[in-house]
Formats: sequence, structure tokens, C-alpha cells
Amino acid sequence: MQQKTTSYSVYKLIIPFFLIAIIVLSSCKKNEILPDEIKTYIHISHTRTDKNPYMDIIVENMNFKKFDMLWFGGDMATLTSADTVTMQHVDSIFNLGDENTLWSLGNHDYTNLDLIQNFTHRPNYYTFHKDKITFFVTDTQDSLSNLVNEQKALFQQIVDTIQNSNYFILLHHKLIWMYGNPNLEPLINSVSNAGLGSCFYCINPNNFYSDIYPGLVEMKKRGIEVICIGGDIGFNTKKFEYKTKDGIYFLASGINSGDPDNKILIFKNNLTTNQLKWQFKLLSDYQ
Repeated sequence: MQQKTTSYSVYKLIIPFFLIAIIVLSSCKKNEILPDEIKTYIHISHTRTDKNPYMDIIVENMNFKKFDMLWFGGDMATLTSADTVTMQHVDSIFNLGDENTLWSLGNHDYTNLDLIQNFTHRPNYYTFHKDKITFFVTDTQDSLSNLVNEQKALFQQIVDTIQNSNYFILLHHKLIWMYGNPNLEPLINSVSNAGLGSCFYCINPNNFYSDIYPGLVEMKKRGIEVICIGGDIGFNTKKFEYKTKDGIYFLASGINSGDPDNKILIFKNNLTTNQLKWQFKLLSDYQ
């Protein structure tokens, strides 16, 4: 009889401890810290060589599928849309029709706009929203560096209606924000592939500061981070970054085929903390 009493007493002691252990383990599981959700994007431009349809050899052999989005700043081949063979070659590497491939056209891409749309299934300028980022993919060749008419109206529509966005990104080829900026305009010849002038590939006098920049500042005041990313560099420099007094970022990245110092822009978007960070990386690190 004494043995039964002792066993019962032991069970009375064990059971509460067992229940406490279950509660503690359940609580730990509920409070388990999950890993942050990170998306990775690449911005790359001026990948062309001097011979269609070929691009920089590292670019041709890169695995772009490991990036969640591809952002292109133009001049992908010597004459990207000159013929179907060249477009097919570029498409085989970049998957131009994927919605996550954003391409701002450069002057070397501009031969046949209808052929481009046959592959991209998009107009030459458009808006896109993903991962709490609103994009405006511009066509700075359309009106010689000016965003006017339909493009200007589309931009104003974004300013008026943007929501559920932590970031706004303006993708463009020409470095349109260098013209008219007293700090940047003197740097054009040391940064941009093209100089200031009236030619089709030049940075032309334009309406960026009169018609576009005020809208960027308005979005910034509403708590939306604003980043403009150009692609017409690579000859003189491989990277460029500038922050205005209003907190607007101007970035540019582009390569010069075969140059060992070529750089690309890599973005990491932490969807858990709503932080988008970027870094210029050597292209050769991705071969």
C-alpha cells in the first residue's frame, strides 16, 4: 500500500512539470523569430559590344534567374532592335517578356520599337508595382531627354495616386538630372557616356527640374523614398551616386564591355523591415 502511495505522489510531482514544459515549448514556438524575407534585384546597363548581337561576355554567361527582378538602363546591344536575331539573343539571356524585367530604352535600343514590344509585351514607358515599390520606367529617347505629353501625364498620375509603396523608383537611360543642376552639370563629361547637346544620344536640355522633380519631392514629403536610376554610363565611370538636399537619390550604373572594373548595382529589399539597400558590386564577382 505504501508503494502505491509513493508512486502516486511521484506522478503528482511529474505531471505539473510536464504541463509546464508543454506550455513553455508552445510559447517558444509562438514567439519564434522567422527569418527576414529578402528580395534581390540587379540594375545593369550599357552591356553592348561593338558587334551585334553580342554583349559583354560575363553578362552573356550570367545566371539572371537568381535575381527577383532585373532593371535595365538601356544600350543592351549595339543595335538591340535592328533585327529579330539580335532581339532573340538578348531575350535568351534577359527574358524580356517577364513582368519582372524592367527595361528603360537607350539610343542603341531604339531602331525598331514595334519589334521591342513584340518581345516585352509592354509599351516603351509604363508603371509597375511590386514588393511595395512603385516604378516608372521612362523613355528618355522619346522627346530628347524630356518627359512630356503622355509620359508627363503618367508621372503626374503616379504622384496623385501612389499608395501602398515604401519606395518610388524612376528608371531612365539618359542622366537627365545632371542638366540644370549647378553641382552636377559640370560633371557631365566625366560621368555620362554622352555630353550635353542637341543630338539623339546627348543629354539634352530638358524639363526634369521644372516638371518632374517637384513631384518627386512631394512623394518624399509623404514618406516615400525616391530613387532615380540612370544607365548611360560605363565609359568614363562605372558608378555614380548623389543625394539632393531634398533627400532624393540619383544613381547610375553601366559597364564598358570587357573592362575588369565594371560594376553593377545590387539591391536588397527586406520585406520584413521595409528597407531597400543598394551596393555597387564588381560584375566579375558574378561570373
